[in-house]
Amino acid sequence: MASWYYVIAKTREKSGPHDEAFVRARFIAGDIAPATLVWHDGLANWIPAGDAFAALQAPSGSEGKVPLPDSLRAWMAFVGVMTILLSIPPALMLYGIPMLLAGCATLGARAALGRAPFVSPDMIPFFAKLKTLFACWGWMYIIGLFLAVLGLLVYAAVAIWALSGGQGFFPGAPAS
Repeated sequence: MASWYYVIAKTREKSGPHDEAFVRARFIAGDIAPATLVWHDGLANWIPAGDAFAALQAPSGSEGKVPLPDSLRAWMAFVGVMTILLSIPPALMLYGIPMLLAGCATLGARAALGRAPFVSPDMIPFFAKLKTLFACWGWMYIIGLFLAVLGLLVYAAVAIWALSGGQGFFPGAPAS
């Protein structure tokens, strides 16, 4: 079994020897960036981790693996961004901080899935349920935004009516 090494980005020092499974897991988790240089016994030169683990990114190395459910990553991105945006007002009063952390964690998980787009077939039911969860959250945000805009429009219409003296808005209404 080959010993693997990688360059630590901040210190530019070599880390290793490690088992391939350890380095691969760090790559999938995002701790090792695709541009990080890696080397193992048998390689002539250091290569980017993205090239070394291209099998995790490309169909050619996906024997026995299946792609993630369609639109899972898109819903994760939408829900992550909306959670962060909607956490800003409550974060000013401190109770929105968990929402902010949840949004950041969702975007981090989405990034990790981007490095491993093919998964074992027995994990598909889990990822399908995860997609349903994020789709439900996403639609809740979309409906909430629609209702907020509708509420603002109704509020503006009532305010305009009130400022105009209430005349002519409702037929048969007594004049003030």
